[in-house]
Amino acid sequence: GSLGAAAAAPAGAAAAAPTKRTPELAMQEGNAALARRDYAAAENAAREVLAGPRTPRSTDAQFLLAQSLAGKKDFQGAAVAYDDAYNRSRTGTHAQDSLLGLANSLTGIGEKRAACATLDKLKAEFPTPKPDLKDPIASARQRAGCR
Repeated sequence: GSLGAAAAAPAGAAAAAPTKRTPELAMQEGNAALARRDYAAAENAAREVLAGPRTPRSTDAQFLLAQSLAGKKDFQGAAVAYDDAYNRSRTGTHAQDSLLGLANSLTGIGEKRAACATLDKLKAEFPTPKPDLKDPIASARQRAGCR
C-alpha cells in the first residue's frame, strides 16, 4: 500500500512539489496504462496532455482518451472522443482507428445506423484500410448489422 510507496521514495521527496510530466512522458505512461487495462490512469494521462498547450501530442492524447473511455465501457464519452480525435487530424495516424472506434462506440450505445454510416465513411475515405484494421472493420460491420 501507501506505506511501501513512502518507504521507497527518497528522503525529502514528499516535501517537494510534484513535478509535472512532459506531454511525452504523460503519453508514454498513459499508453502503458492502457496496455495493462488501467483505463483510469490512461484517461488521466490523456486529460493531462489535453489540458496543457496544444502540442503535436494533442491528437495522440485525444485518441488515448477515446480508447480509455471505450475500455471503461463509457461508449457515449468514447464516441465523442473518437469523433474529436478524427476531426483533429482527418488524414493522420489515428484517422482510420478513430472512425472504427467511433463506429464501435455508436454500436455500444445502440446507434447502429450511425455506426454503419461511420463505417461507410471509413470505406469511402480510406478505400484500402490499414492491414490490421481489415478484420476489425468486418467485425464492426457485422456487430452493427450493416448491409
